[in-house]
Amino acid sequence: MLVISILIFFLITIFFVSKLYFNFDKNLTSNEIKISNVDITKPRFAINSVSQKIYVTADEGNFIKNGEILLKKNVKFTSNNFSIESDNVTFNREEQTAQSKHKSLFKSKNTTISSEGFNIYDNGNKINFNGNAVLILK
Repeated sequence: MLVISILIFFLITIFFVSKLYFNFDKNLTSNEIKISNVDITKPRFAINSVSQKIYVTADEGNFIKNGEILLKKNVKFTSNNFSIESDNVTFNREEQTAQSKHKSLFKSKNTTISSEGFNIYDNGNKINFNGNAVLILK
């Protein structure tokens, strides 16, 4: 009888230890550290033009080279006069320029321009639209 009691106690102990071990191992694998390829999360910059300030925001950013940042996902340029939206834009902080070769949407009070990219230069005073573009005047 004593041997049977010890055997049952031993089996119950093994059962609970194994349950505890497998739950512990499961928690370790579910809490893995996620490594991101993003250098900047929610970057914010500004282009300081003589006549206006253009605010630049995005969801993600990666450093390309000295002063250049690739802005990705929901990239927006906004000022008091216009806004431009795109998904991938190369922004140069030192030269205060930005360019994109991806679908872009420019909006102002009476104008909408949909293009295949844009180039902001001369400290935000000039904007060129690239590729096929559709201009809508109101």
